Amino acid sequence: MTEYSPHDWRKNTDEAVIVDEHKTVIRKVNACKVIFKNKFGKEQEVEVSRLIQVFLNNIWENKKSVK
Repeated sequence: MTEYSPHDWRKNTDEAVIVDEHKTVIRKVNACKVIFKNKFGKEQEVEVSRLIQVFLNNIWENKKSVK
């Protein structure tokens, strides 16, 4: 296991993996990023572990937009 600072969210996703539709493990979450263009056409890059953090925070805050 990698050493993370106390404030680094990735310590919570160290064992999480990305799988395909057949549940075949593709890569570890902490080694992956999502790259996309936002609505203004600017390219954005976000770590998958950060997306998990935002998703979980929204669930904990009972946001209706998270399903």
